[in-house]
Amino acid sequence: MNALEKLDQQAPDLAFELPDGKPVVRLGLILTLYFKQGYTSETKENVLECFRRFYEEYQSNLKCMVYGRHQKLTPAHFEKAQQAISKSGGNEEFSFFLGSAPDETEADEYSLAAMNSFEIHGDKLRSYIKLVMPWSLLKEPGGRLRFQEWVVYLCDQVKAAHGYGGLSSILPYDYHSYIPTEYQLAQQYCGLEVDSMPHASSIELLDVIKGVNWFTVLGKEFVDHLGGESSLRHAFSGRGDIEVLTYSNGLIIRAGEYPELGKLEDGPPPSYVAVNKVIKPIRIQNPDQLHPYSPYGDGFEEDSTARWYARFDQEDTQSNTSARLEAGQPCSVAGYWFSPAQANSRRYFNQGEILPSFSGSNWGDTLWYWSGEK
Repeated sequence: MNALEKLDQQAPDLAFELPDGKPVVRLGLILTLYFKQGYTSETKENVLECFRRFYEEYQSNLKCMVYGRHQKLTPAHFEKAQQAISKSGGNEEFSFFLGSAPDETEADEYSLAAMNSFEIHGDKLRSYIKLVMPWSLLKEPGGRLRFQEWVVYLCDQVKAAHGYGGLSSILPYDYHSYIPTEYQLAQQYCGLEVDSMPHASSIELLDVIKGVNWFTVLGKEFVDHLGGESSLRHAFSGRGDIEVLTYSNGLIIRAGEYPELGKLEDGPPPSYVAVNKVIKPIRIQNPDQLHPYSPYGDGFEEDSTARWYARFDQEDTQSNTSARLEAGQPCSVAGYWFSPAQANSRRYFNQGEILPSFSGSNWGDTLWYWSGEK
C-alpha cells in the first residue's frame, strides 16, 4: 500500500459531523507562511493578488468572507474589502478571509486567510497567509502538482520567511469548541499539523521556524544558517523521497511524494524524520502552548506541546547500515527501496531479492536505500 492509498484508507477517521450532518472537523491540506513587512503597500498588493487568484479559481466553492465581520461573499463585498486594504496605512491591521463554509460554525473545504503586521512593530512581528484545500485533491489527476504550484506561488508572492504545509485538522472559523478534537487527533497522528491558531505564532516565530511537515519552507536567512543551499541539497542527495524546490526567497523541502498521517502504530514518516534531523537547529526551542485553556475539554498544555514539537526527534532509519545496501546484495528488509543512481528508481523488493545495478550512472556504484515503508 503506497502513501496515497494509506491516506485514503485512514482519512474517514479524521472527519466529524454533527447529528444534523454539518461537518465540523475535516482533514485538509494546508500551507501556512510567515513573512515580513506585511504593512507595506507593495506587500499588501501582493497578498491581494493571492486572494484575487484564489477567488477566480475557486469562486464556485466559496460562500463567505470575513473582513471586519463574517458575511456572505459577493463580488461587491470582495471588491470593497480589496479597496479598503489597498488604502489602509502602515499601522492599520487587516484580517482577511475567504471560505467555502456558509457560516462560521462549519469547517471549510477551501479557504484563504491573511493577517498583516504593523509598521510600528518593525521586525518584531510576522504577517501570515494560510491556504486550505481538501486532501482529496491529491487523488485528482494533476492534483498534487496543483497544490505544489500554489505552494511555490504563495511563497513567491509574499517572499516567505518560513512556513510549512501538509495535512491538518480543519476546524470551523469559530474553532474554540473543537480544540479538544484537534488535540486528540494530534495524539494519534504525528503527521497532522496543529494549526488552528497560526496568528498566535506570529510573535514567536521570528528567528526560528515551527518545524517539519510535508512541505518545509525556509527563507534565505534560514538556508544560510543551515550552511547554504548546496549543503542542504547534499544532505538529502542520497534520498529519493525528499525533493528540494526553489522560490524567490529560499527553498522548499518536500518530504515524500504525498503527505502522511503518521498514525501512532505506524511511527513517524521516515522522510519527515530525515528533514527534521537537518532543520532541528533552527526549530523553536521554547514554544508557547499550542492551545490556550479550553473549557470544552483537553488541549495542548506545556508538556504536551513540547512533546509535539519533538515528535520527529528520532533516529533516521537511513543512518542504519542495514538500510543501505550495494547492488548485487540480497534485500535485507521487505519494502520500498530507492537508488540515487537512477531517477524514479523507487520500487518494492521482497526480502532476499537481489538488488539490481544501473550501468553508466554518474553516481558510480549503485547503492540502494530503504525508504522506511513496508
